Amino acid sequence: MGYMIRFSMANMKVRKLRTVLTIMGIMIGIMSIVTMLTTGIGAKKTMLEEVEKSGSTREIYVYTESRNRKDRLLTDATVKKIEKLDNVAGVYPVLEASGQEKLSSFVGWGAISGVPEEYMQYLELEAGEIPKKNGSRPVLLIDKGVRATLYNEKTWQIYKDSSKGTESLVGKKLDYKLDIDDDLYDLDEDGAQIASVGDSTEKDDTGPRSDGKYQKLKVSGETTNKYGYSIYTDIETLKFFLKRNSVNGRIPGQPLDKNNRPYSVWAYDRLIVRVDSVDNVERVSKVIQDMGYKVINNLEEMKSVTRTVDMIQFILGAIGIIAAIVAVIGIINTMMTAVYDRIREIGLLKMLGSDSDDISFMFLFEAALLGAVGGVLGVILSLLVNIYINSKLVIFMKMPEGTWIMDTPLWLIVGAIILSIFVSVMAGAFPARWASKIKPLDAIAN
Repeated sequence: MGYMIRFSMANMKVRKLRTVLTIMGIMIGIMSIVTMLTTGIGAKKTMLEEVEKSGSTREIYVYTESRNRKDRLLTDATVKKIEKLDNVAGVYPVLEASGQEKLSSFVGWGAISGVPEEYMQYLELEAGEIPKKNGSRPVLLIDKGVRATLYNEKTWQIYKDSSKGTESLVGKKLDYKLDIDDDLYDLDEDGAQIASVGDSTEKDDTGPRSDGKYQKLKVSGETTNKYGYSIYTDIETLKFFLKRNSVNGRIPGQPLDKNNRPYSVWAYDRLIVRVDSVDNVERVSKVIQDMGYKVINNLEEMKSVTRTVDMIQFILGAIGIIAAIVAVIGIINTMMTAVYDRIREIGLLKMLGSDSDDISFMFLFEAALLGAVGGVLGVILSLLVNIYINSKLVIFMKMPEGTWIMDTPLWLIVGAIILSIFVSVMAGAFPARWASKIKPLDAIAN
């Protein structure tokens, strides 16, 4: 077989232009497939990471469908009831206090989420420490993404893009103004609002009062979650804080019964249920749903993202396959032309003792060599294209320098080369079989 390999190499050198054009066709086909698949894989990885960053796939968020019925409220009794379910590792109530935060000249509107200290233990800290129960005013733990929610009202500059946007917020004090609903106030005989805030009573003649005063709240820690926009604090401390800011005995954010009176229990905004395994999330979600509550979990969101990206990836892959089919047609054309041009050579080789298998091997080897060279060059070209596209995407999406979106796994590189060789051999199989059946006398006569 060695001399057949030499014949194949010599033939490719003689017909350089045809060889180069065939390799270019294969290279473009492989480059198209790899680039398209890489784009899909990178997009899928980035989106799934963002979903995962926004919350664990083992967590279920439980909401009430009605805050007007006591039996539908999320209370401590609900927490104990869900804790007894199988495969539930923990249940963490979340109490939210809406308001406005201010840092220097930057403002934002959000909510402070009071959660148990056990839940905050799951959060990954970049700096500082978890807030402790202090019985006074809330100490804050903020997500890294909060920087993107603060902006300057005059210049509209985002805090994270400012000169201090990269500085640690740990130890700083955030001015926070709690939103207090208008309907918590009573009117005196003159139509002015009489508000009882904490232990003091004051008369407001300036019109409806919808918020309190700014209070300085210390930031004790910051998480690594740049996709999260939550501000956490200890839930017991937040309860005390809200009681101090109650109006006429009504606590901000707490629902009222049909007689417009506050309930005797705390009503939580949501519950975070942590399941022992991802495999049990759907089952536990179904059980809680059957209890009459609304459930949301990141697992469903992740599945939805996966389905969408898979569909996009399929379309991109189909486009790449079209380019590959064009390359296959080019290989068949090249090999058929090579057979027609070398009929005399084939007849001579058979007269000198070469059998049909030798002739077939010679053409199959040429096809495999073209596929291997085209596949390797196609992968290299794809990696260069990916580097260029990645740099442009990072700038366009304003992502940190060094972020790599276009993910090209090793299996795709190896698989693309193997596929290129296999398809090339399959494309050269018919011309090789036809060449092996040529009779020596007919070939010489031709």
